[in-house]
Amino acid sequence: MHKTISGFLVSTILPGVLLSLALLIPSVATAQGVMPWHSAVEDASDAKDFPLKDPMLMYNAGGLDGKVAVIGLPSMRTYRHIDCGVDLHEPVFSGTNAGNKNLTPDGKYLYVNDKGSNTVCVINLQTGFLQRVIALPFPFGVHHISLDDTGKYLYGTGEYTGKMSKTEIATGKTQVIDWGPAPSAPDYLDVDKKGRYVFAGNYYHSTVGVFSTNPFKFIKEIPVGKNPHGTDVIPESTLVIVSDKLSATMTVIDIDKLAVKKVIPTCAGPLHSVMDVYDKDGGTYEPGKDSPKGLTSKYAYESCFVSDSNVKIDLKKLEVVDEIPTHYRTGHIAISADNSYVIALNKFSTGLFSPTGIVYPVNFEMWDAREESPTYGKTLKITPVDGEPHNAKSIFANQIKRWNMGQAEKGGLLKAKALTPMIQPAHRAKARIFYMPKSTAKPGIREVDGVKEIHVKAFSYGYIPRQIRVDKGDKVRIFVTNIDRAAGITKNPDVTMGFTIYGPYGLRTNLSAPRGVTAVTEFVADIAGEYAIFCQHFCGPLHLEMRGSFFVDDPDKGPSNLAVGDYDLAQQLPGLVEEGELTIGERVQGF
Repeated sequence: MHKTISGFLVSTILPGVLLSLALLIPSVATAQGVMPWHSAVEDASDAKDFPLKDPMLMYNAGGLDGKVAVIGLPSMRTYRHIDCGVDLHEPVFSGTNAGNKNLTPDGKYLYVNDKGSNTVCVINLQTGFLQRVIALPFPFGVHHISLDDTGKYLYGTGEYTGKMSKTEIATGKTQVIDWGPAPSAPDYLDVDKKGRYVFAGNYYHSTVGVFSTNPFKFIKEIPVGKNPHGTDVIPESTLVIVSDKLSATMTVIDIDKLAVKKVIPTCAGPLHSVMDVYDKDGGTYEPGKDSPKGLTSKYAYESCFVSDSNVKIDLKKLEVVDEIPTHYRTGHIAISADNSYVIALNKFSTGLFSPTGIVYPVNFEMWDAREESPTYGKTLKITPVDGEPHNAKSIFANQIKRWNMGQAEKGGLLKAKALTPMIQPAHRAKARIFYMPKSTAKPGIREVDGVKEIHVKAFSYGYIPRQIRVDKGDKVRIFVTNIDRAAGITKNPDVTMGFTIYGPYGLRTNLSAPRGVTAVTEFVADIAGEYAIFCQHFCGPLHLEMRGSFFVDDPDKGPSNLAVGDYDLAQQLPGLVEEGELTIGERVQGF
């Protein structure tokens, strides 16, 4: 009977439209355990609807797992993971920055910044392995990177120092400039497609900073909504759209006037935006085939963390035209290279998947952005993923040369009579990590049998103690306990807190502390300096404010600070990779 009713509805009421039984008949959905939004295609199968050969690939910075995940689109299958470092945030394709957030890739390299180790990883897309690591000057604390219009430079934000950087990719040479006054926390940035400006949100200033590219210098600040998170330039390079996290708005900046054009109410907890892109004739933009000149965009899509949705903004009318539910707590957001699909990178999967351990899974959710599609706005695929999903970028699969088909004999990245390195990072270097039942010890520092024991309580959104000070050479044992019952504002019961000391200690910490247990790490504090502590496991809308400081004092130099420390040694990141595999980014005055 169910089949008859389903067939009648499809053939009589919605001709040519395939809707799932889960959508039409709740009793069947319940019996099969299929959620009504989980699949919008009747009898969906990988063989029929998602063929093995994907036309697009998505590269995701996996956050705390230190890996880049390669995911097929539209199948949403995970092809592989590429080891890179500690806590990865922003993937950027080599080529130029023309187009939308996917840029105009040349299919050669992927750059991804490692917030945990203060580096930029360079992945060879043709071999699929990490080929190079650029160690940025200390102290800095790179939150995010963005490619310029020439493809020769990467710009970065120093979240922990209030500084900005410009790195020459070929040499690693890096110019660092200040962005005061303190406290200053630059996070997400984007570069003008015409190469004129760098735009960066400053979380604590509630502004967007404008910097000229050459010379690299601060120009002005533009006030926007409270605690801006995403800062994105549209393909036409006429507007910057800013996600005002705690104002529930999108601020639109006119690039020619360097002034606010409009403020749009969008959603609760807006974090990041992407937009579509079309060639000059209005068709799908295919890098390598179409000219990057005259690119246009129709819609932007913004993630809404608190309201569990993505909103769609008409970029001509500058107004919200649709809202799509997501599952749950979208942080970053991606769009497929052909504009067909929007992928919500969800921070929580409460109740969706079978448990696999003490840390709950997160997920990617792909929904249909094709307005002419019968399944427009529906979830087509949702899949659990490793790590903590940060940003992701999509590329047409045919842009990556296939060695086994002889496509890379000319113009390939493997050079004759030369050895192309494949670097494999050493995670958890010089540390031992444990889990134990939830500790009831009071927060603080005490010495036990010659070891500095540090008991840290983590909560929404902070640490007690917030500052930790030890001496160089101390044996350190850190206990991190999540004392939240549920994260503030969002009330998710499965919140995991993170604890990472960035830089040379990122390798030795990177602790995930779910409720009910205590995470423990042991190491020797052997590199003096002041290093930021941050939560690398997204725990809620004020996650970026979960910060602290780890001081390692050298008795011969006195108390450490951002100017006093073993920062040359810190930049060498002992234990991350083998000796000689780092490109040490020289600090320079300008280009």
